Amino acid sequence: MMFSLMSLEVKSMYDLVSLTKRHVLIFLRDKTAVFFSFLSVLILLALYFLFIGRQYTGGSEFDFLDPGMKTYMTAGIMMGGILIINTASLSLGMMGNLINDLVQRKLDGFLVTPVKRYKIIMSYYIAAIMVTAVLSLFMWFLTVLYVGISSGYWYSLKAVLTASVLVVFFTFISSTLMIALTTMIKSINAFGALSGILGTFIGFTSGIYIPLFVLGKTMTYVASVIPFTHMAIILKNVLLEGPYEILAQSIPPSGMAEIEIAFGTKEIGVLGMDVSMWIIMLASMVLAFILLFVAYRNMNKKMGK
Repeated sequence: MMFSLMSLEVKSMYDLVSLTKRHVLIFLRDKTAVFFSFLSVLILLALYFLFIGRQYTGGSEFDFLDPGMKTYMTAGIMMGGILIINTASLSLGMMGNLINDLVQRKLDGFLVTPVKRYKIIMSYYIAAIMVTAVLSLFMWFLTVLYVGISSGYWYSLKAVLTASVLVVFFTFISSTLMIALTTMIKSINAFGALSGILGTFIGFTSGIYIPLFVLGKTMTYVASVIPFTHMAIILKNVLLEGPYEILAQSIPPSGMAEIEIAFGTKEIGVLGMDVSMWIIMLASMVLAFILLFVAYRNMNKKMGK
């Protein structure tokens, strides 16, 4: 009896692993899908190197900094936003498998097998988390090497590990939001439109392209209810901890307060209210679980009861 139960558990796990592996391989083999998932990030990188990066460290108040330090600081500002966009755009890119399977009715083939429905749905979600987390961490580790070699300043082990954990955590939240959005879409065209604007939308509304104080108070209020804004603030604080310690040796506290606003590391609360960042993240986790349930319900309806 016990052996039979163990066999069922192993088979159950094997079904989930097999489906997850299928989704991962389909995505990685589609070079076009991978490229367009990175497109928002590539555009943002180009903008930072050509224009945006200069506005942060090009002022006369930073003339005392050596070029290496400016690179170190700009990378913290830049990657604090890029990694957040990456968790969303890659997650959404992975959900292209789900849309294709729905439109091409490949899910019908799964439904005639003994595989439970929740495994089919969870396999898309787990695949999105796995691919997004691995590729985002790879990008982060490349950043660590690039900054260290090009500037001579290396992120501390604490910063590297903390940022890595945060990237995985943010991937969980982003993937949940993306699967919920995807299950509300009914066509490949609509999915393509969403993929095209998502990165830009997050970039502007979360203060990644342009600092929120430039966009005004109303935009800051809007940004305060978007989880990606707070994710970017948390990650930037980790990546800029080293540069801030160096700046604080030459710049008074009042000046540092202005820099925190300009660099997008000052907490903005929610709708003007002073709310702890960790409460916001806890609320984001709760929202993620609710949206995962919504996604499951939507998928059940699309698959037919």
